[in-house]
Amino acid sequence: MNHHTVLNKLAALSAPALLAMSLSAYAAPDWDIVGIRLGMNVTQARAAISAHAPKAQTTDYARRFAYSDGVKQLQAPEFLSSVTAQTQNPNNTSETIEVMFSAPPMEQRVIRVIRTLALHGDPISMERASASVLQKYGKPQRSFDASGRGAILRWNESGKPVCGDTSPTAAEARLAPSVDNSPSGLGFYDVWKRRKLAPADASNCGAALVAQLVTFVGQSSVNEMKFTMSDPGYAVPAMQATAKQIAEMENKARGIRQQSGSVPKL
Repeated sequence: MNHHTVLNKLAALSAPALLAMSLSAYAAPDWDIVGIRLGMNVTQARAAISAHAPKAQTTDYARRFAYSDGVKQLQAPEFLSSVTAQTQNPNNTSETIEVMFSAPPMEQRVIRVIRTLALHGDPISMERASASVLQKYGKPQRSFDASGRGAILRWNESGKPVCGDTSPTAAEARLAPSVDNSPSGLGFYDVWKRRKLAPADASNCGAALVAQLVTFVGQSSVNEMKFTMSDPGYAVPAMQATAKQIAEMENKARGIRQQSGSVPKL
């Protein structure tokens, strides 16, 4: 099945015959990936992961930021950056769930979730894969051909502006908005603002959900399903708050440094 046929199949599944499926589409706060929602705190996210995959191998990733007092490099307190849960099945299929949290000082919340299902040992038809996705999330706002390797579907949060380049030819339109918990991630938002692709108040940026249904070249069986949702509306203000906190810590440390040290006898 070629990529044009794949898109036609998706269009057919989105037609009035399946209109009832679109009624199950969720507003962004209600989207979930195996029970994990944007905006959850750490405890809630851990509980959702455990409920979905109790036997998964779970790994915590911590992070801390460096700053300087003008002489020495200092470290801000460590925080939980992300959690990864991996499940390997005997029929050469696997599942990986990656959950990223915002950094302090704002409350730590889920700002990105990525779920990857590797189905290499047990692929499914595009019709079944897309039907299950549409039943879960409803009709997407956008759909793209994945260069002959399946399809990409995107949902945007209702009532909020879409942040980033979503023009049909932009690679960014095929991805969930870039988010991070490091202030270095603010570069994405700065670019969006310069290009008039985001509001001045980052908290107005809408969340997005992207599903990638990946096939082997020239085939119609889906061998990988990848779901990504992210929330720049919380992630960017959190990064801005983190950047401000680090700047304040650095200014305080530099002030202390200026008052320290022994003045030599002259």
